[in-house]
Amino acid sequence: MTRFPRAEAVRTAAPALAAATACGALGGALWLQRKGFAPCPLCILQRMAYLAVLSFSLLAAGLLRTGWRRLALGLAMLAALLGLGVAGRQIWLVLHPGQLCGLDPLAAVINRWSVTHWAPWMFRADGLCADTPSVFGVALPFWSAAGFAVACVFLLAAGWRRSGS
Repeated sequence: MTRFPRAEAVRTAAPALAAATACGALGGALWLQRKGFAPCPLCILQRMAYLAVLSFSLLAAGLLRTGWRRLALGLAMLAALLGLGVAGRQIWLVLHPGQLCGLDPLAAVINRWSVTHWAPWMFRADGLCADTPSVFGVALPFWSAAGFAVACVFLLAAGWRRSGS
């Protein structure tokens, strides 16, 4: 038995909570898309980052007490940080409406990827980056950034080790 049973419980549950955060963000994005809001290229990149966070977090949750768990947690954290960076770029575009990304070459590249042809309902980029919906008065990229930040906190908690434990 460990000296810190609560810390062990947090480390065990945290990857699943990060996965739940990613799943909720993806569900919300798909729901808004169904309501008529087309995703932009940066939205698609954030969806891919959330899918990576979801996948690697679930993998880490299933790999308790193995050496591969740290790798899965690290890859989930990397995906969350990359998604946070993309969300930050979109926040900047929302705050500076004169700097629209438009349907730029990135959209053309994303729309030619194989994954876009397999699941166009999830990965087709047809919207404008600065034309984002608001949820409770807050633009969607801010919510996305908050979701990535929450996932990062859970992933940090999953990998946290106290000295002596």
